[in-house]
Amino acid sequence: MNILITDMLSDILMIAGMLSIILMAIIQKLKTLGIIKKGYQIFLSNLFISFLVGIPFATTFYDMEINKAIWVCIFAFIGAPGIYEVMKKQNIINYTPKSLDDYIEVKKENLITRDD
Repeated sequence: MNILITDMLSDILMIAGMLSIILMAIIQKLKTLGIIKKGYQIFLSNLFISFLVGIPFATTFYDMEINKAIWVCIFAFIGAPGIYEVMKKQNIINYTPKSLDDYIEVKKENLITRDD
């Protein structure tokens, strides 16, 4: 089994998993700004940010060479949306991105006030 999954590959995958969580949070925050609205914009921003954040992340915190850091970025780019969907399906996270279009309007007569 060590032939298929080397220590270097498992290290890269572990670091990419952590980076994927960071990328997922960054992309979700960008969605709330309203700049990113279409699927291709999410794809391109995810790709760009994975390399923009991933290479310094891997080289700074793990002293990786650039070529290994690029592999971390590639695996994180592929894994970030997948990890998010799996976590959401398993109810590990219940985070729903805010949308500027979705809001509930409550009429003033239906407001419930608390007198403390």
